[in-house]
Amino acid sequence: MPKKTSLNDLRDHLFDVIERLKSKNDQNTSENEKMDVETAKAIANIGTVIVNSTKIEVDAMRIIANAQNPKNLAAFLKKSEFLQIPETTGSEE
Repeated sequence: MPKKTSLNDLRDHLFDVIERLKSKNDQNTSENEKMDVETAKAIANIGTVIVNSTKIEVDAMRIIANAQNPKNLAAFLKKSEFLQIPETTGSEE
């Protein structure tokens, strides 16, 4: 089985999970094509972790991009809920 590692692959896989859950009660669907709810929940939870880690990567890219303009970076860090940057004294410009 080829390795699927892109967000598009994840999206496709999650939609496949939905289809397999929908066919769970269909008598015309083979047992191999059906999925139980617990397995679907586990897959959805893993998908959430992957999406959240991607969001962190995008945020890091924004920080790096803003670092090229120190005024933008300082403003971004001041607004950040996660990073508490102490106020500085003196002239920085």
